[in-house]
Amino acid sequence: MWKTVSKGWAGVEPAVKQFLPPCQVRCPINEDIQRTNVLISLLPEDPELATDGIVQIGDYLYEKNPFFPVCGYVCGICELECNYQSKGGAIRRRLLKRFIADTYIYQMEKHEEYPLIKNRENVAVVGGGPAGLMCAYDLSKRGYRVTIFEASDRLGGALWLIPRYRLPEKVLASTLETLVRLVGIDVKYNTRIGEGKWTLEKLRNDGYQAVFLAQGTPAPRTLSFGGKQVEGQDLSGVMYGQTFLYEVSHGNIKPNYFRGKKVLVIGGGNVAFDVARTVRRLAGETTMVCLECEDRSSRDRVPADWEEVRGAWEEGIRIIYSRGVSRIIGTGERMQKVECPRCLSVFDAKGFNPKFDMADTLTLEGDVLIITVGQGPDILVLRTDGLLNERGQLVVDPLTLQNQNKEWIFIGGDVRRIGFMVDAMKDGLTAADSIERYLRELSLREGRSRLLESQDIPRRRHYESEPEILWIPPEKRMHFRLFERGFTLPEAIDEAKRCLSCGPCISCKACVSVGIQKSLPAVEVNSERCCGCGICVSVCYYGAAQSKDVENKRVSVTDSFKCKSCGMCVVACPSNARRLVGDTMDQRIETVYSSLAQ
Repeated sequence: MWKTVSKGWAGVEPAVKQFLPPCQVRCPINEDIQRTNVLISLLPEDPELATDGIVQIGDYLYEKNPFFPVCGYVCGICELECNYQSKGGAIRRRLLKRFIADTYIYQMEKHEEYPLIKNRENVAVVGGGPAGLMCAYDLSKRGYRVTIFEASDRLGGALWLIPRYRLPEKVLASTLETLVRLVGIDVKYNTRIGEGKWTLEKLRNDGYQAVFLAQGTPAPRTLSFGGKQVEGQDLSGVMYGQTFLYEVSHGNIKPNYFRGKKVLVIGGGNVAFDVARTVRRLAGETTMVCLECEDRSSRDRVPADWEEVRGAWEEGIRIIYSRGVSRIIGTGERMQKVECPRCLSVFDAKGFNPKFDMADTLTLEGDVLIITVGQGPDILVLRTDGLLNERGQLVVDPLTLQNQNKEWIFIGGDVRRIGFMVDAMKDGLTAADSIERYLRELSLREGRSRLLESQDIPRRRHYESEPEILWIPPEKRMHFRLFERGFTLPEAIDEAKRCLSCGPCISCKACVSVGIQKSLPAVEVNSERCCGCGICVSVCYYGAAQSKDVENKRVSVTDSFKCKSCGMCVVACPSNARRLVGDTMDQRIETVYSSLAQ
């Protein structure tokens, strides 16, 4: 599974290359996707008999990712790299995880607190979103006394902005409460660092030897055009998507709030589509204006997930692509319409730099305008505590997340780089490791550089098609209950069986964990017997059997990082030069007979 890459770079240890299935490479926390897919496929189809196995899989997932119940509803980025995507449709990993979560969450709530001995240093975590919670969870398990300083009255951060039709409140609340309870994290609510007496220096003076800053991006980004702020954003009827979703999640907006109103939503990301679909459920006539184009193959494509786009289209939301907003026009103090020139391109060689055709301008009328074009950090604490450089930029080591101005401060999550929820979770784990190294006076860089390489798609003669999307009809979705049905047990087993298990056996070992075999067998090659015919290469589905020249002779070799120990090459070898060693088939049969005899 591991190979050392000798070529390094300045200030960084030589990288270690790891071969994994592409879905696991894409997952920022490198969740053991192949392993748990295999375990799900081995579940009995009787629900009562399967319960124990589901709980065991849940325990395994939870140990590394206490957010996995939430991920089962909102995170499927691993599916974007699935080798099956072009063959029959990506494995529905998100729904498989949700299947486990829907049973496991009730077991999770019954877990007793971990018997942790916390005799190490005090660490402060600023912000109780995914990054801060993952850091606190990991450090607490390592024996550190962790306190989270949360500016609001509840943990979770931006997760509470996800509409309830996608993420049930019960799932989110239970996940957050259980995480904090199991590892004994102390939380100080309604405490905003950088305001009043609360500063990072005060935390240092109060005995916190390290601080992880993960306060997120609570400040909505305003609308700009041509490098200037668009006028009219202070008109009545103009609001921001993040603020709107916050009010909805707190129950401050009544049902049918937008009945009889035309609502324009500006933006093309997932949050913008959450806003538009929420407005639709509040009875608004909804139109989206996206800077990006509809073509999914273009660099300028709309960044939202395809499921979000499809859902909005099915729910009767009008989507206008390739348009910006140059003017907001009002009558008196109220917004009335917007002018939208055509966007010719969004990116150029230097990055984000949209170009417009002002001669092609569309005017849209509306009663409400909701701007959802991103968000940024609250820079008060960053500026107050000297974490910015002379150009006002945040200076963070991308490998260690250590601030380059103050070595005891680590910064991660959306405040460092806006991304998916699981990207913030990864930053939390990285920060926890860095903080322990810092407090133990160890190298913050040694052994941390990894190059993850995806395994190629295994060759198959037949591929199974993906299951149908489990959505209720659009006309029955105009509420905040879940619109997507989860897998039944037979459906989950069938979908897990579709997994190609692309990764090497030594990164999975599911068969060992369930007792199918005691250890992983390996393939040995007798080079003296090998005739170099290459038949083993042609029958290997995984590219593990290879040929090379050794002392002027063509011989077969096995790449143990790719080998599945399936035995196809052993059976096909005409020279009997290949054999399985370890827990071979004969040994497995003998084990079965011994068990039957007892």
